[in-house]
Amino acid sequence: AATAGLSKCERCEPGTTSGVGSSACSECAAGTYAANPGQGQCVPCPYPLGSERGAVICSFCQKDFYLLQSADPIEIFSSPTDYCKPCPPSAECSDNTALATIGVPAGYWRASPSSAVLTACRDFGGDRAGEARCAGNERGAKQASRRLEEAGSDEYCAPGFTGPECQLCAAENHYLVDGDECKECAPRGAAAGRIAGIVLGLCVACGLTVWAYSMTAWRKKTFIGPLLRFADRSVKYYVGGGMTAKVKILFGFYQISTVLSSTYSARLPDKYTSWTDNLANTISIDWSGFFLPEQCLGYGLRLLTIALSPVALITLLLGTGIALRLRRWRAAPPPRPTEASGSGPGPGADTGLVEASMSMVEASIASAISAIAEAINTDESKVSASHARAWKVEAVLGLLDLTPAGLVLVFCFVPSISASIFRSWSCQAYTISPPNEPLEQVSYMRQDASVECGTEDHESITDVAVGFIVLWPVGSLVLFTSLLAACYKPLQAKSPNALTRATAFLHREYEKTWYWWEAVELARKLVLTGFVLLIPEKNA
Repeated sequence: AATAGLSKCERCEPGTTSGVGSSACSECAAGTYAANPGQGQCVPCPYPLGSERGAVICSFCQKDFYLLQSADPIEIFSSPTDYCKPCPPSAECSDNTALATIGVPAGYWRASPSSAVLTACRDFGGDRAGEARCAGNERGAKQASRRLEEAGSDEYCAPGFTGPECQLCAAENHYLVDGDECKECAPRGAAAGRIAGIVLGLCVACGLTVWAYSMTAWRKKTFIGPLLRFADRSVKYYVGGGMTAKVKILFGFYQISTVLSSTYSARLPDKYTSWTDNLANTISIDWSGFFLPEQCLGYGLRLLTIALSPVALITLLLGTGIALRLRRWRAAPPPRPTEASGSGPGPGADTGLVEASMSMVEASIASAISAIAEAINTDESKVSASHARAWKVEAVLGLLDLTPAGLVLVFCFVPSISASIFRSWSCQAYTISPPNEPLEQVSYMRQDASVECGTEDHESITDVAVGFIVLWPVGSLVLFTSLLAACYKPLQAKSPNALTRATAFLHREYEKTWYWWEAVELARKLVLTGFVLLIPEKNA
């Protein structure tokens, strides 16, 4: 460029250029560069690099690309496609965007500033609640990088929210409502009292209903009589139409379809599942959720409630049957059978105490087994009065009286309870590693996003779940199999006894050859609703 007052041209500095006859040097435009002094024109940056005005080298990535990792500008310029990568789906990348400063729009979240994977925030029942919770970051802002280093994934959350997908409330003792609002949790003691009161009320109501139905003379009463007669006709049509088998099939399909979303991360169209979801929420065994939201209780305590409350209910039911039998036994007129009692030790009997104690234990066990066998083989139609049997036999018969109701409860509860138990291992994984490094993920429980999988908190939950697996999935399968095995000889001989009548719910609808099929059906449901969760997602 020719400078005024000089007799010769001077070379322009790198990053500038001048045309023929120009009197001054001009900066290279954005997206071009001039590496050498005295260049006649600026050169466009190689794809997909960009530059600012007056650049001597192209050192950053242009729009819709991001810089994977920091490096010397010369290295970036020599291998632009190794350092500049396409912007991730749903993200925003302006000029000079690095991996840590990728623009995350509202409604999206990522687990780490070093990750290029964006996760859409779920609404959790609210209307566009995911966008309200997950506010994103300032697109391309240079200060965002500093804040991300301090806040991590919480940088993408609106004030008051934290955790994966911003689904947790930042304030302690608060829970998420309608996907975008936090409310304070109610006291746990009050919620536990309400749960216990409702369970007790249901038990009393069921007991009164059964008692009223057993009163034959009440069929002629004015008010309750029509209801009891209607119940008699309903039971007659239900049994005569063979509805039990049909209801079992329908209920089995319902039990599996309601866990599709939580177990398999898939769901049927809403027009098929809207009513089943409402029904599932109504009859869910997770009674704690009615009074204390999930985030207020924690999954460990919820699991205890889910797994133990049905046990208490069934125990209370069977205990009621025993108590009613023994009450009738005590009210029966004498004579009562007297059990043979051994004579006390004679004078000088100062040896064999251990052997005597063992003999007493063995005698008690033998007596209990004998009472069970006698009760099972009892034909009550041939016994004139209850006082003709020992109290142990009456207790076993009382247990068998309400065994059908207990088996129905186990049939209804075990798939949903088992699914809740196995969900202790169900974790949602989020990528935290850069694209150019081995995959590294962080996982959180799907049922309690405050618990990171693989930590001590998570292991304490899975340890409890292992015990409940023995109690419910394995225990119910062993129970069904044992009862059906005990019924084999009476069923094959066509000589029903008290046990076959008490367990008719398990085998009545099947042909005698296939009387054991209910145990197989239970195993199928347990695999589909529970054991499949033990398969890691990456291997599924």
